[in-house]
Amino acid sequence: MSMSNTMSSHLKFKPCGWINHISRPAVLMVLIGFYLVFVLVLFPALGGDGKAAPLDLMFSYSPDQAYQKIESYGPEIRHLYAISAMTLDVAYPLTYSLMFSVWLSLLLPHKSKAACSICMLPFAVLLFDLLENSGIVILLLMFPKRLEMLAMATSLATSLKWISAATVILITLGLSLTTFLRFILNHQKQ
Repeated sequence: MSMSNTMSSHLKFKPCGWINHISRPAVLMVLIGFYLVFVLVLFPALGGDGKAAPLDLMFSYSPDQAYQKIESYGPEIRHLYAISAMTLDVAYPLTYSLMFSVWLSLLLPHKSKAACSICMLPFAVLLFDLLENSGIVILLLMFPKRLEMLAMATSLATSLKWISAATVILITLGLSLTTFLRFILNHQKQ
């Protein structure tokens, strides 16, 4: 085999194949564990006062609403939010995207193009979340300068994140329920 053939075979990363390869119940349990650490330990530890809810928990916002929020945080919360958005809020969407992708792969074991597309949907959430985080960090770091177009684009990324997240959750729950009901019916027949 020539050097170029070896290199090209290594460069052909197939995400669905990789997800199918790592998809095991034990991997899903580890990812759920990491997800719970974020939700139950790390994010609550960041705390903040209840009125300083982050922009990324809203569905959408106008530039004026974004800047009212950003101003209300104060310098210390803005700094903490920017650091969190560049660290925890990068690891968190990667974790939940992998978790849902593995979960969906376990529910859809056949290797069709449709199954692959469904298993890749969580990475759309990841993309929108990372775009949102990037916009929020720039808005926070550039404050008090107003970047109206970036605030609108960031709000759009936030909305698309929530829409795609809801879609992934509904598909995962629907497939999980269908699989569970099929399991119950098969065991009742025996």
